Amino acid sequence: MLTMEMVKIKHREFEIIKTISDNSFVARRKNKDYFVRKFIPKSQEGNELTYALEKISGAGIKSPKLYWIDKKLGYVVTDYVDGELMSDYLSNNDMTEELYKQLFDNAYLAKISRMTLNYEPNKWMLCNGELLYIYPMFIIYQREKDLVDRYLRLWFNTKELSNFLSELGKSYDKSRIKDEYLTNKNIVLMTCKYYR
Repeated sequence: MLTMEMVKIKHREFEIIKTISDNSFVARRKNKDYFVRKFIPKSQEGNELTYALEKISGAGIKSPKLYWIDKKLGYVVTDYVDGELMSDYLSNNDMTEELYKQLFDNAYLAKISRMTLNYEPNKWMLCNGELLYIYPMFIIYQREKDLVDRYLRLWFNTKELSNFLSELGKSYDKSRIKDEYLTNKNIVLMTCKYYR
């Protein structure tokens, strides 16, 4: 750290402009904002974080762009994205077909890279019409924990979505839940159309 407001990462100086949590903040460099995560150097948690971010980025999964990793000082610098969490979006809006396509495309990229992402809507963000995975972790691919087999009903107007949002303390109009047959038909239609 240079001062209380400045931090040096990979020989670059950043001005801390907003604290998010104990281990994350927004920093500015040359009029561009970045999201910075701090981790303990040479720790298992730090190794898992940096490995996950590199693998997610390398797989082409839509996520905030990874810029720098400073393993010596324990910093990860990514794009700062300002959007709406999908859990907030889904509490008031229905998914569009374009968003379903993006969700399935990301799931496919993860699957062929032997990863299972966390498909809970609060781990995804909508930013300028683009669905971004903002949770910097994954597990080795397991079909039973993948999008279609475990999480898909959280992306449609279902009791599962209503319960999920309720657990997060978010409102949801239960009248949006349609007949179970029509909901299942829509899920099958989107899956057949976009699942690879």
